Amino acid sequence: MKSLFSIFFDTKNSFEGEEDDERVILLIRRHPFFIILHLIFFTILFFVPIFLGLMFSNFLIVSGLSDVFFLLSSLWFILTWLLTFYSLTMYLLDVWIVTNKRIIDSTQHGFFNRKVSELHLKRIQDMSVEIKGVIQTLFTFGDLRVQTAGTEEKFKFLQIPFPLEAKDKIMGLITKENHF
Repeated sequence: MKSLFSIFFDTKNSFEGEEDDERVILLIRRHPFFIILHLIFFTILFFVPIFLGLMFSNFLIVSGLSDVFFLLSSLWFILTWLLTFYSLTMYLLDVWIVTNKRIIDSTQHGFFNRKVSELHLKRIQDMSVEIKGVIQTLFTFGDLRVQTAGTEEKFKFLQIPFPLEAKDKIMGLITKENHF
């Protein structure tokens, strides 16, 4: 069971495009709160046909609609499974990698649509953290925004766990790099 959940934890593995003297400092995904919320929702959806079948079993049998109900239930289960798989895939493939040289933002927009952006640490001008609301405060997650010089778009780390610690770690890397 431990190995099943290992996909949700940080690893020290390399990544595609890693430079020779580069090492991974942080591997950040959205807070687990969001995937757990999706999984709870899909679990509830999974039980809807079972609940309806138990409630209306006599009616379905008498009216001869039990075969139609089983067909529709099967389609429902397949759709629920696909949505669960899609959510897990998007959660696992949306990742921000902070190395000792740069930040890589790998955003998955669908099964076959990924956008990868990178930002060298020396180009960072400003960073801000936003934690708003009771849920974000209780579960310690929020948004980290990284601004570069010029008109470049901000890097947005959305709904990440412990954004203040991530900001402090990146700031430490920036000051370390500027001393060399």
